[in-house]
Amino acid sequence: GPYHDLIVPSLRPSFGVIGLSRVLSPSALVLGGMAATAYLVHFSAYDFYSDLEDNSLRRFGLLSAAGFGGTCLISVVMMSLGFLTFGGNSAGLILNNYSSRDAGATACRFVTAVSLIGSYPIFFRGIKSAFLDLFYKDKEITDRFSKTLTKLLLGSLAGLALVLKNAGFTVSFVGAVMGSAIIYVFPPYMYLKSTSRRIRSGALRLSKRVRAERMASRVIIGLGALMGVVGGSVTVMDAFFPRLLSMQ
Repeated sequence: GPYHDLIVPSLRPSFGVIGLSRVLSPSALVLGGMAATAYLVHFSAYDFYSDLEDNSLRRFGLLSAAGFGGTCLISVVMMSLGFLTFGGNSAGLILNNYSSRDAGATACRFVTAVSLIGSYPIFFRGIKSAFLDLFYKDKEITDRFSKTLTKLLLGSLAGLALVLKNAGFTVSFVGAVMGSAIIYVFPPYMYLKSTSRRIRSGALRLSKRVRAERMASRVIIGLGALMGVVGGSVTVMDAFFPRLLSMQ
């Protein structure tokens, strides 16, 4: 294209060089971590259910299926288009592969910025609520403390954003660790705590089915923790110690 010479060589299209060796290597877990971030909205589930018109479990199930299904479709299409354009040199943020003088890419960067700014309050609300529930549960939260906490959290996140230049690393690491925790660890853990409480109170009988489900929950927690540790470790190695992975 007209901007080929303006693009860093490592970001130019590359095909037929790496082959399936990379796909079958531990680095494939980085992609899995990135994909997991598309579904990290569990902390807003209650808000979505409450705001749903004529809310019911059936309507909420349909909303969830449509939301996750649409997200999956969009992610697959965009990921495929990016890879089919740049191949093995696809950057963590695909827009980085395009020249700064490319008008179309510049427009996409602007739209991405608008999307990030617009969605930031939603995610930040979840982070702040979770922080308060974890460390200040059943304590009075004054308006002054709430504002101070907001400034500290925003400042910390902004500081990390200034230090971490690789968006792909951030997305994949969060996806690998938090994705595994939210999808595989937290739900079965909550089930174990809930069933234990109901068994002690006599509201639930410890039948063979309940025993099997509790055992399966423990197995899932173990697998989720393992996936989080391995995925997070591989992501760090891929971003900062790529030679270690190339020896695999």
